[in-house]
Amino acid sequence: MVLYLRSGGKLRDKLQPDVDHYTRRVEVESGQTIREILGVLGIDEGFVAFAFAEGKFRRLDYRPHEEEVVTLQPPVSGG
Repeated sequence: MVLYLRSGGKLRDKLQPDVDHYTRRVEVESGQTIREILGVLGIDEGFVAFAFAEGKFRRLDYRPHEEEVVTLQPPVSGG
C-alpha cells in the first residue's frame, strides 16, 4: 500500500521527503497504524504529537488508507 506522509520542522528532516519539500511517499503493509509505520521508518513516535488525515485529527493508532496523505505534526516547542 502506498501513502504520503507530510511534515515540517525537525520532523521533516527525520521523514526525509522525496516527493516535495514536505512529503515522503512510503510503501507499507495494509492495515498498519501510523505508530507502526513510524517504527518501520525509524522515527521515534515522540517526535509526533498527532496526525491529520481526511480532515480530522488522528491518533497514532489510526490506520491510513491507500494513497492517503497524512500530515504529521511535531510537538510544539519554543522559548
